[in-house]
Amino acid sequence: MVFQASAPGRCGIIGNPSDIYGGNVLSCSIPARAICRLTLGNAHRLPEDTRLWDAATKRYPVEAPVEVEWATDIPRSAGLSGSTALLAATLACVLAARGEAPPLETDDDRIAFAELVRDIEYHDAGVKCGYQDAYMIALGGLRLMRFHDKHPVKPGSFGSAESLHAPLPFLLITTGVERLSGNTHGPMIDRWLAGDAAVTAAMERITELGLEGAEAIQKQEYARLGDLMDENHRLVADLGGSGEPIDRLIALCKQNGALGAKLAGAGLGGTVLALTEDAPALRAALETEGYSRFLVPSQQPGVQIETPA
Repeated sequence: MVFQASAPGRCGIIGNPSDIYGGNVLSCSIPARAICRLTLGNAHRLPEDTRLWDAATKRYPVEAPVEVEWATDIPRSAGLSGSTALLAATLACVLAARGEAPPLETDDDRIAFAELVRDIEYHDAGVKCGYQDAYMIALGGLRLMRFHDKHPVKPGSFGSAESLHAPLPFLLITTGVERLSGNTHGPMIDRWLAGDAAVTAAMERITELGLEGAEAIQKQEYARLGDLMDENHRLVADLGGSGEPIDRLIALCKQNGALGAKLAGAGLGGTVLALTEDAPALRAALETEGYSRFLVPSQQPGVQIETPA
């Protein structure tokens, strides 16, 4: 029997990375997905890197011989939650193969699944990840997520996610720099837990920016949204979450008409999200500077179980 599931990547519009600290994040899905295809009864064959498979099956073993095939068009280690999407798709297949397919009919169902994905990624895969990744990948769309009871080392109660409907005048540009979220989250979490005033003040302001940005995008107040995105990035950069490749790309985006630009993920490389009302022109300008990987955020469905077939 064959089971297949897919899940989208995501980009943080504003408010990230406050999700770990009880904050608010506005985020949307991207038109790139990770796919897991699981075939029971074949010769046992796993992907070369089994960390995510091992994490999923540590709690939910699959006893029969199984062939696991993975595919993804989410840029690798680019701050778009590619590993979380692949884990979500894999876990959905594993549970379905065990006769325990997760219910995904409602947002509450999907939030419960997101919490499970995040818990496995954090504890079993050893990834220092936040909450917006798993929530967005499970839910899809454009979401304002509130994580008021979350804490870096205490999961707290479930967050909430409000579905928004608004244009998405953005362009995603990858730098080609691969990074791991833990490289940013780990040191920042340590500083927050130690009571570092700079980190606590920044997260309090970024939490406010999540709500202000959601209001601005719904009202299509793009100049305001651009200013808020710029502020979000400055706060993260001041905490050590940026770097030369990102700073250069953001400067090029602004020089070529972007109203705002910031990291799409936790930091230290990866992908920039630019607010622009002329994405083709911005893309053309950046192509002359050597950039070649672009995505346009869109409201894509969250994790989907597409078989058995």
